[in-house]
Formats: sequence, C-alpha cells, structure tokens
Amino acid sequence: MFIPYPAINFASPGTNESEPQANDIKIEYHPSSGKPAKILHFHEYGECRNHDHVPIPPDPAPWKPWRSRVDFEVATLALESSMSEDQINKLINILQRVGQGSDNFTLKNNKEMQTMWDLAAERSIKFQKAEIPVPFRDQEPEIFELHYRPAWDWLQELLRDTMLASQMEWDAQRMYRYDSVSNSWKRFIEEAWSANTWWKIQDNLPAGAVPLCIVFYADKSKLSSFGTAKGYPVILRCANLPMDIHNSPGRGGGRVIGWLPIVAEDAARSGKSDFATFKSIVWHESVRKIFESIVQHSKTGYTMDCGDGVRRCLYPLILISSADFEEQTVVCLTRGTQGLCPCVKCEIPKDELTNFDSEFTQRTAKRTVDIVNEALCIARTSKGESDAILKRHSLRPYMNSFFRINNTDPHENVSFDDLHFLDSGLWEDHLFEASLSDIIQTLTLIFSTRTRYKSFPRWPKLHHFEDGISKITFNDGSKNRDISKIFLFAAHDTITKEEDKAGYTLLKVTRHYINLIMYAGLEIQTSATIAAGRAAIEAFANGLKACALSQTTDLDKNWNFIKLHYLRHCWDDIESKGVLRGMSTKPNEKFHGPLRKIYLRQTSFKDTAKQIVRLEHQSVVASQIQDAIDLLDAHMKPLKSDDPEDSQETDLPLDNFHLKLGSKLKPVTFGQLESAGSVFQRLHIRVSDFLSDLLPQSGIPLPDGKRIKFNANDKLVPYQSIKVKYESLETWRPVMDILRCNPDFHNRPRYDFIIIQTARDGPVFAQMQYLFVCTVADMPYPMALIQAYRVVRSRSSHDKDLGFLRLRKDRVTELISVQSIVRGAIVIPASDDPMKGDEMLVWDVLDGDMFLRVKRDYPGYTAGR
Repeated sequence: MFIPYPAINFASPGTNESEPQANDIKIEYHPSSGKPAKILHFHEYGECRNHDHVPIPPDPAPWKPWRSRVDFEVATLALESSMSEDQINKLINILQRVGQGSDNFTLKNNKEMQTMWDLAAERSIKFQKAEIPVPFRDQEPEIFELHYRPAWDWLQELLRDTMLASQMEWDAQRMYRYDSVSNSWKRFIEEAWSANTWWKIQDNLPAGAVPLCIVFYADKSKLSSFGTAKGYPVILRCANLPMDIHNSPGRGGGRVIGWLPIVAEDAARSGKSDFATFKSIVWHESVRKIFESIVQHSKTGYTMDCGDGVRRCLYPLILISSADFEEQTVVCLTRGTQGLCPCVKCEIPKDELTNFDSEFTQRTAKRTVDIVNEALCIARTSKGESDAILKRHSLRPYMNSFFRINNTDPHENVSFDDLHFLDSGLWEDHLFEASLSDIIQTLTLIFSTRTRYKSFPRWPKLHHFEDGISKITFNDGSKNRDISKIFLFAAHDTITKEEDKAGYTLLKVTRHYINLIMYAGLEIQTSATIAAGRAAIEAFANGLKACALSQTTDLDKNWNFIKLHYLRHCWDDIESKGVLRGMSTKPNEKFHGPLRKIYLRQTSFKDTAKQIVRLEHQSVVASQIQDAIDLLDAHMKPLKSDDPEDSQETDLPLDNFHLKLGSKLKPVTFGQLESAGSVFQRLHIRVSDFLSDLLPQSGIPLPDGKRIKFNANDKLVPYQSIKVKYESLETWRPVMDILRCNPDFHNRPRYDFIIIQTARDGPVFAQMQYLFVCTVADMPYPMALIQAYRVVRSRSSHDKDLGFLRLRKDRVTELISVQSIVRGAIVIPASDDPMKGDEMLVWDVLDGDMFLRVKRDYPGYTAGR
C-alpha cells in the first residue's frame, strides 16, 4: 500500500534558535570586508539566490531616440534580417497597431533608420579602431587592425546600472551547510566568490577594497561555409554577477568587447616556430590594447559610486579565461601539443600525459616571468641557449600581456572546459571513436545500438536521435554529451566480456566516464561531491590502464593526449574558481552563430570587421532598449502564463509539494474504464478500498465513519499530465518535471516513469498508467494507477561491472496518491529479448538530481568496477 509521504522540509524550525538546524547555511566573509558571519535557514538562503531583477520605475519611453515604439520595432526587425514565421507575425501585429491608430510609425526610409541607429548607439559604449604594429623577425612592422571597446568603459557601464549593481557580490565568502548527522558544518562551492582564488586575491587588497573579476573568452571561428572567412571575437563577462545573469544572453550577460586581427597564413612562413610566435604576439598586443584601461586601476584601485548607491574601491582583474586548449596555449604563450611540456598549467612531459600518479611542477606567473626574463637576457649573447631554455619549458620568447594586470595569472586563469575537454574532446575524439571502431565491425551491433538511440525516451532538453548515431559526423557539444550518457545503455549487451574483452573494457571505462562528467558538472560542489569526483577520475584513469592492456590489433588506441591529462586539473579549478558552468565556453560559443549571420546576410563581404562590429553594436543597443520595453510592459499589465495547459490545471494544496494536474479530459464512469482494458479491471472496487484505507491513515475521517463504496456508474475525471515540483539535490532549488500519461502525445503513446516515496519500502520506481481525480464528500483526491518496478538486489557481474540499477516489474498494478510522486525518471528496457521484458534499467545520469538521488538511495550500484 502506497501512502502520502511529506516532502522534506529543509527549513524545519528548531526549538532553540541559537543552535544550528539541519541544512542551515553559514556564510563567512573575508576579514577585510568587516562583515560578521551569518547563518540562514535553508529557505532564506534560497530566497537570497533568487536573481530576479529588482523592480525599478520603468522608463515611460524606452525606445528613444526613436519617435515611437513602432519605429524601433520595425528597425529592430530589419536588423534581425531573415524573417522566421514568428518575425512575420510580429511585423503583421505591428502594422495592425499602426492601422488601428494605436501607435505611430514615422520612419521614411532605410537612410533615416540608420541615422536613428547612429543616435541610439550612444546609449552604450561603441567600438574603437586601433592599429597594432608588430614586426616579423627584423622586418618593418606589419600593421593590424583591431576593433575594440575599452574594458574599463564596459565595466563602468555595468557598475552604474542600478539593477545589475544590486545583484553583484563583492567580498570572498566561505559557505557551509549544516549536517545534522555529524553535527558539523560542511563546506560547499558554487559561485566564484565562494571558491578559494577570490579569497586569496582579497588577501592582497587593502582593507575594504574589493575585486572586480572578469571572465575572458576569445576564439577564432568560421564566418563562411568553407572557412575562408573567419572572425575572432573577444567576449567578456563580469564574475561579480551571479552565473544565472552573467551567463545569460540578456542584461548583464556576455559582451563582445573586441574583434581581433587574424594573421594571414603565408606559405613562406607558415609552420615555422617564429611565425607561430609572431601570431601570438599580434594576439597579445591586441589584447593588451583592450585591457590597457584597467592596468593602472588593477594596481591602485578605483573608487566610485556604484549603481546601488554604495561607494567602493574596486580592483579589476582577470579571474577566469574560458577557452579551448588551442586558445589556452595562446593565452599562456606556450607551444601547444608539440612542445616538450604541452600543458598550460603544469610542466608534465609530453610522453607522460597518461600519468595520474606523479606530481609535476606547476606553472605560475612568477615562474614564467623569471624563465622568460632569463631567456631574453641570454638571447643577447646566445640565441641558441635562449631557445633551449624556452623549449625546455615550452614557452615562447615574449612577455605575456596579462602579466601587466595585477592579481592576474594566466596559468591560473585558464580553466577546465567541459565542452572542449569532455563532450567534444575526450568523448567525441577518443572514447566514442574507439567504441564505434569496435562496434562497426558487426552490422548487428550497429543496428541494435542505432535502434536504441532512436527509441530512447523523450525528455526536456534531451536530444532525440531519430536516425540513431551511425550517420553523425559533426555534432555540437550538447549532442555529444547526450550521446555519451546514452551510449552505455544502448550498447551494454551488444558487447560481451567473453567475445570482445577490449570492447567490454571500453564499456566499463564509459561508465567511469559518465560518472566523472556528472560529478564535474554539478551546479553545487560539496566536500563530499568533490571527494567523489576526484575518486571518479582515479577510477576512470585506472580503467584506461586496463583498457590499454586489453587492446587488440583491431582496437589499438593511443591514450596519451592533453585533454586526458587536463582531468588532473579539473577539480583544482573547481575549488579555485567555482563550478564548471562559470568557466565553460558554452555560453560564449553561442555568440558565433549570430556573428556568422551578420557576416553572411548583412555585410558586403569586403572590409567586414568594421561592418560586423557596427551591426553587433546595434544588436546590443536593440537588446538594451527591448529589455527596457519588456520592463515597461511587465509594469503595465499582470503576467500571463505562456502554458496553454494552465487553463486546464487543477491546483491541489498537498503538504509541502506543489502539484498540478493538467490536460483535463471529460469525466468517465468506472464502468466505461473497466470495459476498456484489463488494466482497469475492478477499478471501482480497488479505488474504494484504497481510499477507505488511505484517508484514515492520513488523518482524514471517512464520510459518516463508513468505508467508501464506488459503483460502476460513479464518475472520475481523467488527466494526462502532472507537474511535480521538488527540491533538487543538485541545485538546492525548486525544479519542476512535467510528466505525461497520454496514449497519444505528439502521435505516440507516452507513459512516463516516476519515483514514488513509500512508507514501507522507501523510494520505488514506477510507470504511470492512468491519472485521475475521485471526489469523496465534495473533496477531490488526485490518484494514479501505476505499475511498480522493484530493484533487483541480486546483481549480476555484468550489472556490477557497468554500474546498472536493474528493476523488475511487479506482477500487479497499484494505486497511489499523487502526493507520493517525488519526481520523474527515465527507465529503459534492459534487453531486446522478449523473455526479459519485465526487466528495466534506470538511466541514473538523466540530470544532477537523479544522479545524486540514485547514489544516495542505492549506494554502490552505479559505481561500476
């Protein structure tokens, strides 16, 4: 019997307010801030992390300098170019408003519109042009054109924004959550200011001064289809803003701050070491120009009144460099994968990149400055000896431009990037490639794996691979991540230990890989998850050693590559600078698409840099104006739901959960249902018995003290969806699953799996069969008919090796109160064999909450071995 189970109350009141309560949050501020430590109850901490914009009086005419809102909207639409269906509808709506006389459209032609854009451009800092002279060898300097916004001007624009300034954090923090089991405070890391480097930086600042931390990104990308035209944007973000804001595309998000020159390849020079150095010097001289406005402030500080009315002494610096490995070598002026010591963070020899046991000398700004100064000094008398020193350390003969900025160490700034090092690196280029080369030898295996990808259950934000994966050649990082998380579950029984030892060992390595990416990607890192994450990398490294020993001539893979080694720096980076999503290139990569569209659709393909930065600036200004218009609209009318199902939803106050049933159908009788299929057999009797037992157990008296008795003519109300809100174990914030119980959802049946909480057995996986509401004494009781699946406790060697949580179907269906639903789940068939149709596997890597939930409730099951 399943009964309602109350949600965990993370803010449960204690009897003694002076004693810490379970899950309380303690925040210790850096001593120079002068702020005392504070303790918050868990729900109070959640409210502090709500980064909704602070309401301010809206500008009544935010579209200025345009004469009307319609003028601005049409100009914006022209800027956006190639119209989609939504844009066409938008244009129609605008013109209808004009036709009805509710607004004015006064623009006469494109020339006037461009004049208005020029006027509007003054709302935000504009690009400047600079010439960067750099000589190659002893020749005359070559002149390169840089377009840039001074970094300090951009920072001041953020600092003076009332809404953004009120969201910024300034002082380093150490944050703890109270563990009532051990009666101790456990540290956790999330934002950059809660990690170690921010604290160390503030140690070096005068009392009361605060760091102003920049996230730096630069990457060369293709603008044309064949790659003949390229762009080189520099994008900055402010780490003092929460990640939810500075990683967003809107207000307070990333800003293109520079358009770097690209040195043309030359047959006479390309491939030569000094030409690679020359290109790096052009890059650093350009970046030096972008940041020259903050150099002095980084040394002496700058005192100003910020937008929130507080006067602060600010020390700007680069905290994080978000980049792929190739770009990191440019940032650090190292010699890349061909160097004797290819890593940008330590001096590991290039033939020891699989070594996870030994320690190697860490690179630091001071050490690099000393080495380069020594080499440049010796070069005056012996260029050969100078080159030998630099080659030994894989450095280039030039002083890094970032060294001019105080508290900025490029070797510390460069960061582990989940996109290029894991999803599109270690997985796509190595593990996946090796696995495919093994599977592709057997057509049966290809077909089976492809079919499982095609039939994999749908879930929000999860890519669906309609054609399988055999045809995929180029993917974006998010697809690679989903492919890696599904692969083990799609291929696990197509490769056996007896028939293919090397392939089976690769599957075991894949389990360790998905464990490590799940730990690394968590949005809050506790001392426990950090320790588990480090252990996951160790297990992965040991698995690779076993894989190398089991390799055959058909599967001969060299695992000595830099992106494997970089795993050694992953957790150090997290402890130093915060969780990975604050360092990831993913938010920055999203800029390349719009910039490419500007090039392809709005330039003349000549002198494109000037045209691109002008149009990009117009886009920034348009976004700022649109933000103000959206604020005005929100101020003028109440918010309306975008969900068409909301009008059909039933609000049901259920303890600490907030559940909503949706997609309401017409009432049906029990008799109609019972004649529709065996799953509904005797349903009116089962529901009667269930509610007669449930209500007293829940403290609700039975009507007239008698057991409930429905008959076949009584009606119930079916629903086909339910929204379940729960506290995520990963983010500690409320999240919502929209679960379906629908025989025809987008032309296919969808009966989602759920986790239910039971009083006797704890969490249980189940599949929804039917959602409905019964009424007893004028009170609605939402219920579900479910098929439960129990964990198979007697585990096979196969399941232990690959870390599977296997389930077996119960013989009968059961009724539950929807209060019992914890969250949704993905559960997949364990085999294509009809004789094993009752067995399923839990997809434990669905998201961070599911991953941690399974680890907590079924310890050891998904570890692999």
